[in-house]
Amino acid sequence: MKKTVCIIFGGRSSEHEVSCMSAANIISYIDKEQYHIVTVGISKEGHWFLYDGDWDRIRDASWIQHPGKACILSPDPKYHGLLVFNKNGDMSVTHVDVIFPALHGKNGEDGTIQGLFELSDIPYVGCGVLSSSACMDKVTTKKLLSEAQIPVTDGFDIDCYQEARDLAAVQEKIQRELGYPVVIKPSNAGSSVGITLVKEEKDLAAALKLAAENDRRILIERGMDIRELECAVLGDYRKAQAACVGEIVKKTEMYDYDTKYVTDTTELVIPAQISKEQAEQIRAMAIKAFQTLDCFGLARVDFFMDKKTGQILLNEINTLPGFTNISMYPMLWEKCGVANKELITQLIELSSKRSGSEAIG
Repeated sequence: MKKTVCIIFGGRSSEHEVSCMSAANIISYIDKEQYHIVTVGISKEGHWFLYDGDWDRIRDASWIQHPGKACILSPDPKYHGLLVFNKNGDMSVTHVDVIFPALHGKNGEDGTIQGLFELSDIPYVGCGVLSSSACMDKVTTKKLLSEAQIPVTDGFDIDCYQEARDLAAVQEKIQRELGYPVVIKPSNAGSSVGITLVKEEKDLAAALKLAAENDRRILIERGMDIRELECAVLGDYRKAQAACVGEIVKKTEMYDYDTKYVTDTTELVIPAQISKEQAEQIRAMAIKAFQTLDCFGLARVDFFMDKKTGQILLNEINTLPGFTNISMYPMLWEKCGVANKELITQLIELSSKRSGSEAIG
């Protein structure tokens, strides 16, 4: 009997459109002989719909023109699925066996919706509440990785309600501890939204303002001449494996949202042109970070390599990496011989292994 997999996409996030592209590819990859697909779209305003239209309309986000019936995921485990509001005023239940969230950024990758999945008692693909929220927050991620002696970039964080109001003090601390250039990042934001490379002190105030529009906490890191490397991890709490390492070769100074998804200004090199020893070091660090942050299912771990020294630093961990046509996560596994259909199947089947009861007996 086929399992019913509910793919959730869209959402109240700056990455709404990217989520739609990821969902469209997941739908195209999934083994339809093995799984029955239900699709739920979340509008930019946060409204949930049981979408039963043409799946091709998900890719360009035009699904919202004919979104289908309103629905919610019931937090009451007795329903084990969606409560669908029909036109005649009554309500029906759509049973769900597994949830596959194709969501990125806030309200999708940060542990909030994972908490709802936990309440519903429905298995779901990807990291749990703790790891999702910790990895979404760059400041928290760096502190946990540093505690585990995983090297990260130099920097410090500030609160936009406190330190950021004293611009002179922030400027003085940058000059004392880092020097220019620096990279200004909101602690919570995906796809490089709100990030600015600041080369001179005169541009700092505008960069802090942009970061503060995305999050209360702001991360200030040393600007470096780097290579950007990524590694895909797949597994559960007991065993995780890392794919080969890929490199993002950018034609602009910053690998930001536009560079990723709007303009054709990057090249993906798989495998990265690095030594075997460097690749093994990155893969080992990726698995250690995956386990340190209590990740589950999948994660893409991003690294910097200092062009001058060759030092490898962990930049961030993405707990729901993209599945778009230009997304590194599925491309890395495909290079390792794991086809997209097989990858999706493994992720869905891993969702049933989240409980530790079988490990105890």
